[in-house]
Amino acid sequence: MRRWICVAVAAAFLAVTLEAGQRPYMVFWNLENYFDPFDDSLTVDEEFTPGGYKHYTWKKFLVKRNLIAKTLLSMHDRYGDFPVLAAFAEVENRMVLRQLVEQTPLAKLGYGIIHRDSPDSRGIDVALIYRKELFEILEVNVHEVLTGRERPTRDILYVAGVLAGTWDTIHIFVNHWPSKFGGDEYSRPFRQAASDTLCRAVLGLKDSLSGELPAVVITGDFNDIPEAPPVLSLTSGTGLVNLAMSLHRRGEGTLKYNGKWELIDHFLVSPAVGEAVMEIYSHSMLLEEDDKFLGVKPLRSYYGPMWHGGASDHLPIVLLLPSAFSPR
Repeated sequence: MRRWICVAVAAAFLAVTLEAGQRPYMVFWNLENYFDPFDDSLTVDEEFTPGGYKHYTWKKFLVKRNLIAKTLLSMHDRYGDFPVLAAFAEVENRMVLRQLVEQTPLAKLGYGIIHRDSPDSRGIDVALIYRKELFEILEVNVHEVLTGRERPTRDILYVAGVLAGTWDTIHIFVNHWPSKFGGDEYSRPFRQAASDTLCRAVLGLKDSLSGELPAVVITGDFNDIPEAPPVLSLTSGTGLVNLAMSLHRRGEGTLKYNGKWELIDHFLVSPAVGEAVMEIYSHSMLLEEDDKFLGVKPLRSYYGPMWHGGASDHLPIVLLLPSAFSPR
């Protein structure tokens, strides 16, 4: 019997609930190589060391760490509270996450960490932090993505938990699908493998009697736009709604490539989640002038080997959740 059917019991232990009418929200952010500057003999991370290609130092790490924390804290001004959940891609290890939640002002918010090492050769993983007073963890697992090639890709992180005030379980999948290295046509089967793996995992959550999905949230860097075949096959195979689609069709994005915004960071939700809203968090501290193509672009950490001092080449995305999920 799945642990999530005991949700009412688990929810009773939550000591803090959200204020009446307050919409909890979740963040996803690709952190552009959030590495420590120390060499890990088990991964190919030499580029991000003081003697490596990028001449990465502890001082640069602290600049990046503090800007990530400052960004998450700044969300209070727009949304009236701090994120209940924040999922990340391109984090090197648990240590850099502990630095973020324990050695910055985020420490006052009591974030817990969910992280599992993935088989990625560079050592980059996905992870989730959560406010322990507002989210009760029920289950953590990973789904391995088998692409059929020698170079392994990132696992899909699965977390089930109870969100304070909803009295229901939310099932979260955090993704970082294979890149387009080698070209779109060559690499598409690898992203399709991730899509198929995720689809099977989601369908495994269906209620055995009603055939309906519980509250499911899928997020991550898909390295594909919402209209790409691997993403469309996921929505058609599960009935999930991709909230990034409307933003994509309006020309909005989280990443700027050759002067054009692209939206490859998504939130997908099941109907049981209810009226959720996705936004792109384009705070001024995360942007700089785009002298070549005009407008603005993300203020990234590096351009090749040159330190640029920004947080990431991606903008964060935000999912505003309803105050209670739809009944199943």
